[in-house]
Amino acid sequence: MKRIKNATYYHIMYHVLCWSVYIGYEVLFIVFIYQLKHSWLSYIFFYACNIILFYWHYYSLNRYLVRIRPQYISLAIMVIVELSVILILKWAFDYHAISKSVANADVWEQFKVTAIMDFQRTILYIFYSSVLWSAFNLGKWQRDAAEALLKSALSEKASSDLQYQFSQAQNAFLKEQINPHLLFNTLNAIYSTVYRHSPKDSEAILLLSEIMRYSYEEPDHQGLVPLESEIYQLKNLIKLNTYRFRDTARIDLQLTGHVKDLRIIPLVLLTLSENMFKHGDLQHCPGSIDIGINENGHLTFISKNIRKLRGQTDANSNVGLNNTRLRLDYAYPGNYNLSIVQTEEMFTVNLLINLAYERSDHR
Repeated sequence: MKRIKNATYYHIMYHVLCWSVYIGYEVLFIVFIYQLKHSWLSYIFFYACNIILFYWHYYSLNRYLVRIRPQYISLAIMVIVELSVILILKWAFDYHAISKSVANADVWEQFKVTAIMDFQRTILYIFYSSVLWSAFNLGKWQRDAAEALLKSALSEKASSDLQYQFSQAQNAFLKEQINPHLLFNTLNAIYSTVYRHSPKDSEAILLLSEIMRYSYEEPDHQGLVPLESEIYQLKNLIKLNTYRFRDTARIDLQLTGHVKDLRIIPLVLLTLSENMFKHGDLQHCPGSIDIGINENGHLTFISKNIRKLRGQTDANSNVGLNNTRLRLDYAYPGNYNLSIVQTEEMFTVNLLINLAYERSDHR
């Protein structure tokens, strides 16, 4: 606190010293060189007006120009106000002084000359204030410009890195795919064979075929699919896995809100839910999925399941989650939150997406 007071004191004294030198220099020229005589009251009044104008204008420049969006119109209005106030004060003082010392016939002529000089001096002090303000802020402008360039470069690099990582994830996904025609023809053949012997078991093949066909479908130009389709296939996935585990593994699905007219990048909800069957112990304790959509288009996905024993978990259990996070980073930058909480027993995934977020290209 003491240092701040000392700094303020020295700052004020520095200004007082500068003004004393400048005023002393001008008064010496006026009195001894030009031999003009004015009252001390006149000197005090006019220098007080000029100093007030100097700091007033400096404050105005700081207030209206040191902004993200400078307010040039407001600054112009304030400059007019500054000029008007100071000139009215000076002209009133001059007219009063001239009317006492000059004959009535010559008052107006003398006042016009003095008024022009007052105007010139007022403009001069505004110029002084502007030059000093520019000198102090030039370095700041240069630093701000350099920081802006650096932030822009870092942002472009981050975007480039994100696109690269996304393309890598997409390539990894595509490499794991097999020819869709071979897949669906094979599934149709298996379905026909199984249906003849066990119509109930053939339904599992039909569900798998439908999910796989959905995964191969092309999204729209923004890389999105209807949320209704994603949730429908999620239900198919849950039903398919009940066949897989012979009705011993269960997931309770709860859906609230309206899904119509909302779109999402495909396979996100399916990947998070499939992770439960892959790494969760759903035979001893059912898992749960809660999906909620509010009126603002915000989707909440919460899944909970008991974890398998450590010896039963897959070493590559985080691959699907990491790829999902990359896809969300690219499709919903700053408009989603994916949190994963792991305890000794419970595995919880909490996903929040702003589906109302729009961009021209999600891919």
